[in-house]
Amino acid sequence: MEALTILLSLLFTSVLTFLPPLLDGIERKIRAKIQSRFGPPTFLQTWYDLLKLGVKELKIPISGESAAFLLMLSLIITLIALYAVVYVALTLSINIDFIVLAMLLVFVAASHSLGLVASATTSNPFALIGSYRNILLTILNELGLVIGSVLSILLGLRLVTNYSIPTLATYLLSLAILIVATYVSSGRLPFDIHEAEPELASGTIIEFSGKILGFYIYAHLLARYVLSLLVAVALTAPFTAVFPPIPAVFPVTLLLSACVYLAYGVVATLLGRTRVDIGVRTLFMYYLLVLIVLVIFTWIGI
Repeated sequence: MEALTILLSLLFTSVLTFLPPLLDGIERKIRAKIQSRFGPPTFLQTWYDLLKLGVKELKIPISGESAAFLLMLSLIITLIALYAVVYVALTLSINIDFIVLAMLLVFVAASHSLGLVASATTSNPFALIGSYRNILLTILNELGLVIGSVLSILLGLRLVTNYSIPTLATYLLSLAILIVATYVSSGRLPFDIHEAEPELASGTIIEFSGKILGFYIYAHLLARYVLSLLVAVALTAPFTAVFPPIPAVFPVTLLLSACVYLAYGVVATLLGRTRVDIGVRTLFMYYLLVLIVLVIFTWIGI
């Protein structure tokens, strides 16, 4: 049974690797519709863009070898993170393996952190400034990502056998933390602070071109989808003890992951004119408020 689960996880992971650029193409069409402008001619436009970058000449900038290596490592880690989330989704049950859950969080956190480290190793001052800004935001957001992931999945499983209003309230609160944390980690407006200034129009990717730029964009889109899939797993966790994961819950999880990805894109479009400094301050106040609520819940014994 374990071998079958691993094979299914590999199969689904292989199929899902083609999905993020397609979802990005759909998001671009939706964004253009909201902004009342012409968008890309087809949903496959992102795939076309990646393929065009793939046939361009490979040029590594001066002192860019480390960045290129870390970028490829980031792509590999992101693929492993996708496999880990798929594996957890297929095996999610009340008797969840905490080691597997911990490894999942490690790979998810590393998948969107290595890209930042890669851009910070370049010699371009614009890329460095943008990278340091984004690294500070990631440090602020990382705790929310870990706490939201663990609590939402564990409490979602607990709701099946030990339903109570306090447990449901804590689950919904942790789910709110996870949704905000994954949105911020996906680098969408107004939290794309590495691209917030006009002189940083290319942000952390200013040093990349051709195939390297294509890998960077694909790794970024894949990391976004991994975060959306993680939210979908947390949303479907309460149903895993009632319905079998593979024929029933997992297809719903995949559908929800696509919906979450596109919903994040719609929110980012609506927040297009939000000042980035307000976004960061709002994030800090949000986490502070959530921390106070969690302390109150703990104090009253929830």
